[in-house]
Amino acid sequence: MTILTGPNTSSKPLPQQRESSWKTSAAGAQYTCINMKKCFSVILLPLLLLSAHGCSRPDQQDVLITDFEQMVLTDYIEPYKTGDIERWLEVFADDAVGMHNTLPALEGKEALRGFAETVHSTFNIEQLDVSVDSVTRSGDWVLTRGNFTAHFVLKQANPGEQSEPQQGKYVLLWERQDDGAWKIILDMGNSNT
Repeated sequence: MTILTGPNTSSKPLPQQRESSWKTSAAGAQYTCINMKKCFSVILLPLLLLSAHGCSRPDQQDVLITDFEQMVLTDYIEPYKTGDIERWLEVFADDAVGMHNTLPALEGKEALRGFAETVHSTFNIEQLDVSVDSVTRSGDWVLTRGNFTAHFVLKQANPGEQSEPQQGKYVLLWERQDDGAWKIILDMGNSNT
């Protein structure tokens, strides 16, 4: 069943159609509405549904943002800061990839474990503060992006040798697993200097 037809380039109604009204677009093309009641139903119903969906979306997005901000802080940063490597690894998928300053890609949990053990045996983590600046969802994937300030001090530093806090940025790509849990599949971060 055709409800809207057009463009009608002539000024005459289309044959065998009862015309309820004529509409002219900005380009001047004319469109015919065959039955006004049906036209309004077809146009207004989707608009109302989109409006209702749009009204509920910010709350859902806020919950999503809050959830992922909390997961970044409690499941990723806190265990890493304290050296609880096993708890830190729980947030990663088995085949996760880490990509960090001056290192080749770290593929899988065992490579990530080795990275964390090396960091914690080499440095005292004096500071590791993060901000979650963006949370974006597309289906079963969520991208969290933000900035960090980190101060890692060599455990065996030479006397008088000092280090300064570093600032940088990170991206974590999360994927919903078959059991509904969200796990990190890509961890990228590097300093600004």
